[in-house]
Amino acid sequence: MISKILIAIEDTYFMPAIESFLSQLQSKAGELRIKILHVVEPETAVYSWPSAEYRSEAEALVGDVCKILSEKFPQYKVEGQLREGIAKEEIIEEARAFSADLILMGPHGKNGIGKFLMGSVAKDVIPLAPCSVVLLRAEIAHKQPSPR
Repeated sequence: MISKILIAIEDTYFMPAIESFLSQLQSKAGELRIKILHVVEPETAVYSWPSAEYRSEAEALVGDVCKILSEKFPQYKVEGQLREGIAKEEIIEEARAFSADLILMGPHGKNGIGKFLMGSVAKDVIPLAPCSVVLLRAEIAHKQPSPR
């Protein structure tokens, strides 16, 4: 039975998918604890820690997501966590510390040359995670043009 879910977020892009997934659990889960995790990574260009402004934005992101999920799912205990470090390492470490039964995350990560050099966070988390990992797909907000 799933009793603890770690949700690793980078932004709010996957919120509809997160809400949909949790709605499906609603009838099956008893007491469920949800931890929202955002990792503040070093700025790769200069290998220094992000500014205080960026950290404040990250704290606001975690707080906003916790508030949204707490209001939508009042029967679940929702808490937030902000960590500093390398995302894949911090997600795995927090999953262990939280004793997570499941990690939810989107297939976000680096794009273009960044993905080539750094790799996808989800790709690196899956084989090392201490529990199952579910990759959420975001709904496409716009329709593709139909072929003529």
